[in-house]
Order: sequence, then structure tokens, then C-alpha cells
Amino acid sequence: MSENTDNEAGQVIDGDTGLPVATPRRRIDLSTLRDVRLELAALYRKMDRGTIKSQEGTRRAYVLKMIADVIALAELERRVEELEQMRARALPNHAEGSYASH
Repeated sequence: MSENTDNEAGQVIDGDTGLPVATPRRRIDLSTLRDVRLELAALYRKMDRGTIKSQEGTRRAYVLKMIADVIALAELERRVEELEQMRARALPNHAEGSYASH
């Protein structure tokens, strides 16, 4: 018996075949930390209602946490690169990483 934690409750059954009708999965945008936060909150509510088992929710929360970490690190990387470019424009005659003594 396979464990289908999301769709067990509230399935639509085809009247002719008696089989569950496949419903399209929703596309979740997880491109910002806000998106991930909202998805974590929705996941928490599903776990709290018992719509999704705790073990499955914990697994998904872990993946969402990894996505959030990658988004945050990518933002930090972008900011560091921007600062390095600003520094290079401000100090065009100095080699990167070296400072002239006064």
C-alpha cells in the first residue's frame, strides 16, 4: 500500500470508472524568501490540521529550509559582487586585494 499523504482526503472520484481523477499539481513559486516563508506557513497549517503527516511535513520543511538558505546565499553573493565592482570603479589604479601604504 503506497502512502499518498496529500490527496487521500478530498479526492474527486470519476463516476464512470470509480477511480480518482488526477488533479493538476499547483505550481509553487519559491524564488524569494517571502515565497518560501509563505509555503512553510501553509505546510505548518496542513500539519496542524492533520492533512499531511508530520514526517512528510518535516521532510518538506527541510527541503524548503535548504531552498531558503540557497536564496539567502545567492543574495549575499550578489551583494558582495556589487561591492567588489563598486570598489574596482572607485580605486581603478590599485590591484585587487592590495593597498598602498601612506
